[in-house]
This record gives sequence, C-alpha cells and structure tokens, in this order.
Amino acid sequence: MALQPGGYTDNPETDNTPKAHPAFRRGKINGLLEALALMRNVIVGVDDGTGTNNSEEVEKIRRSIFIMRDALNHAQDKSTYLSKQCKEALEEATKVANTLRFQ
Repeated sequence: MALQPGGYTDNPETDNTPKAHPAFRRGKINGLLEALALMRNVIVGVDDGTGTNNSEEVEKIRRSIFIMRDALNHAQDKSTYLSKQCKEALEEATKVANTLRFQ
C-alpha cells in the first residue's frame, strides 16, 4: 500500500473486488463505454476502417466487426436468396447500435 497525495491509500490488491476504490470502478466503466463506442462506430459505418487501435485486443474485435459488416454489405447487393436477409441484418444491427446510450 502506498500513500498518494491527498491522503488516498492505493491498494491494488482490492482492485476488481467489492472493496475496490470507487475511482477504480469509474475507470473500468469508462473504459468499457469507450470500447462500446468504438464497436458502435464500426457497426453504424462512422468508422471507415482506417488506422488501428492502440490496444491489440480491441483492434482484433474491431477488425472482426469490420469483416462481418463488409460481408453483409457485399452480400446485400447480390441477387441471391440471402441478399435481402443480409440487408435486413445490417439495418437491424445499425438500428440496435444506435440505441446505445453513453454517459
């Protein structure tokens, strides 16, 4: 345990436990909201796929969503049985992603 400026005692052993400092939970929640925002931007088409994310694991999920979105985009323009379902799936995914509320 180390005493921080302002008298706060840092106790990393309690992180991710019921005894964790409230700031730990706030930081964790904010990180999750940022990751959700990244995924939402891919689903709704705001993120065009250029660049990369600094987190290797987040980038893997981002790329995976791009692959699925691109496949649906490609398939919806074809004159096949599944083109209508692909278009509807992409529209529904966009609709649901746009309902996310970030605080």
